[in-house]
Amino acid sequence: MRQNGIYVILLIAVALGGCNSTPSLPADQGQSIAEAFLNDIRSGKVDNAWQETTPEFKSLMGKEAFRDYVKRRPALKSETKFESAKPNQSSTMKLVEFQFSADKPKPLKITVMLSPSENTWRVERLVAD
Repeated sequence: MRQNGIYVILLIAVALGGCNSTPSLPADQGQSIAEAFLNDIRSGKVDNAWQETTPEFKSLMGKEAFRDYVKRRPALKSETKFESAKPNQSSTMKLVEFQFSADKPKPLKITVMLSPSENTWRVERLVAD
């Protein structure tokens, strides 16, 4: 009887594990998501960009703080150039990192990290240094 109980628990765990799979992210799709996010910022649709972030991003950086972050980085309002994409191996979370650069008003490196959220990929982190 005890073996049947263990078998049922194991079967449930396997079934639930299969239901919680992370959506795959082809490189070009991820680049498109990151570029759309930056395009929203550049075109003044900062609130739209913020809506495309993960719940974790929103809890760490509220909408007003995000608006202020963008305002203090004028290069986010200029044209960006895609540089590279790679999985981020330094995190326990599944992240894909996209690097961009902007030249105006001064050179700036922009990192947009995407994470699976709500059956899609959303912006988990934005770093503009």
